[in-house]
This record gives sequence, structure tokens and C-alpha cells, in this order.
Amino acid sequence: MLSPAENLPITAEETHLSIADVISLSMQNLIAFVSSHRPWLEFLALGSIDRPTSFSSAFSRAKLNLRHFVVNYSLVIVASSTLFLIGDPTALLTVASFASMWLLFYFCKDHPLVLYGRHINDHVIVFGLILGSLWAMWFTHCLESMALGVVTGLLLCLFHAVVRNPDDLFVQEKDAVVPSNFLHWS
Repeated sequence: MLSPAENLPITAEETHLSIADVISLSMQNLIAFVSSHRPWLEFLALGSIDRPTSFSSAFSRAKLNLRHFVVNYSLVIVASSTLFLIGDPTALLTVASFASMWLLFYFCKDHPLVLYGRHINDHVIVFGLILGSLWAMWFTHCLESMALGVVTGLLLCLFHAVVRNPDDLFVQEKDAVVPSNFLHWS
């Protein structure tokens, strides 16, 4: 049941988004997210790979690298999952359609979902997407392949995060700032 705050009438200016507008906004948000990845040459810098000296060093490396390369790691996990699903085109199309629904209805939305003049709560959307995704994966028998792809991608990302030395990550960002003489007293 909807709470009283969600039963408020919807004004005309809130309902003017067409399906094409929603898809366009979602695509813009997705492109903005993917374009914020770090350069792949920086991600794969072979000169920065060495073995950590201790467990605490490995943990701090993983923490820094996971924050710095979060978009790259998510793209690696998606690629790994896709590679594991290539053998079954039906499963690949089903997972791709549900991934696009997740992007459209949850991750990349800018406005609340309105159906028949009522706001749909985010919890209801997430519950429906989870149930639909699990049903589709069970129906197409791709749950095992999907899990193997995600776990493989996570292990690859964790391994990279541990062995990549993050000492050179922030030096490049600092060098990218162009110094100016504005408010410089020395």
C-alpha cells in the first residue's frame, strides 16, 4: 500500500516525459558513467604491478585501486559475464534485456516512475526487477553461467586491485592540474 505522501496527484509538468525521452535520458546517464572510466593504459600499467609486502599492504592497495578504477572494474565484470553467456544466445538476450530494464527503471532514471498518475516507490521497482531477473535466469537456465561470469570477473578485479601498486595514481592527477599565478604570493 502506498503511503499518503505517494498518493498526491501528479501535475501535468511531471507527466510530460515520453518513453523516448526516458530512454534518451537513461542512455545519456549510462554514457556519462562509462565515459568516466580511467584510461585503460593506466589501468593495465605493467610497471605498476608488484607483489604486496604484507596483508595490510594488500588490503590498502585493494581499497585504493577499487575506488580509483571502479568503472573499469565494473566493465571487466560485465565483459566476463558476457563471455560466459555467449554460448547460449537466448540467455544472453534475456540477460541483456533485463540489464537494460535495470538501467532504464533503476540505475539511470532521473525522474520518479509514474504509472496511471501515481508515483511508484523505488522499493517496488527493485522488488519487481529482482523477481523478474531471477525468474528469467531460472527460466533460461543461465544462472550458473551468470554466476561463474560474475565470480570470475570479481576474482580478476580483486587480483588486479591487490597486485597493482597505487603509488603512481594520484601523481598523474596532480600533474594534470595547470598551475596558475592567481593568488600565488611567493
